[in-house]
Amino acid sequence: MRITREELYEQIWSAPATKLAQRYDVSSSYLARVCEALNVPHPPRGYWARRAVGDTMPVPPLPPAGPGDPLSWEKGVAVME
Repeated sequence: MRITREELYEQIWSAPATKLAQRYDVSSSYLARVCEALNVPHPPRGYWARRAVGDTMPVPPLPPAGPGDPLSWEKGVAVME
């Protein structure tokens, strides 16, 4: 299963990384490294807890991919950083 930067961005901001990581059968810390390798901003620690109590935090936009940046990730394929 291949996931694009755009898909990962939408998913990482719509559900906690622990739940998303289970979907892809990886750890949440590995998923964070995938986000960093694809230049996808991800929620900071405590984001979902603060959101659960009504805090609003800004969601950064997805920056454009830089030259040579990977555009997708596939489980089982090493993440290049």
